[in-house]
Amino acid sequence: MLNGIAVSGGFAIGKILKLEEETICYNTQAYAGKQSEQHRYETALREFTHKTNAAASDLRRIVSKEEADIFTGHIYMAHDPDMQRMIKEKIASGFNAEMAMESACDSFIDLLSAADSQLIKQRAADVRDIKHSLLCILTARGQKERNIPLGSVIAAREFTPSAVHFMDRRRTVAAVAEQGKRNSHFAILMRAMGIPAVLSVKNLMHTLHDADKVIVDGNSGEVIKI
Repeated sequence: MLNGIAVSGGFAIGKILKLEEETICYNTQAYAGKQSEQHRYETALREFTHKTNAAASDLRRIVSKEEADIFTGHIYMAHDPDMQRMIKEKIASGFNAEMAMESACDSFIDLLSAADSQLIKQRAADVRDIKHSLLCILTARGQKERNIPLGSVIAAREFTPSAVHFMDRRRTVAAVAEQGKRNSHFAILMRAMGIPAVLSVKNLMHTLHDADKVIVDGNSGEVIKI
């Protein structure tokens, strides 16, 4: 039996489906010039904004406006003046759009992760989400789609808020992860969608494998392999 933090109540039995961490590679030496790289970044940011607004609109069909506005918040974070200034400066210094954006996001992630407030610490996951989405756009790499079998318990090292797009309520019975807290945006969305979830489960990804059958108790925080 594994134990974690119960973040969304309910009881489910299903089979593990792992979402492995995805690394996006790009040529760090490619640099088309300051104006061209800045244009690439701004074009990607506009596409990100459009897609995120669309995701928020879709989510409002199943959760409240307040909860769906978590994604609207991502747009404000991505447009943060300090982040925009940092990216622009890095591009001017010779970083391509991917490197400039990733470096700036990583700086914000480090800053948020070092905060005393647990609530602020949790916002680092939002910036990781933004970074991944922008990298997918800049590298012309579509978000990876997964076929979710009926009765799946989705497992990951950490869930960013956009992971809810994998959580088809007809097929996903629960979510479990090695990291995450009760006040994370992902946890809030799981509660709104009525999907049992347990986070901060130590050694989850090492202990459990795809197709393992488990019981997830979103009230007690227990994950039991059966």
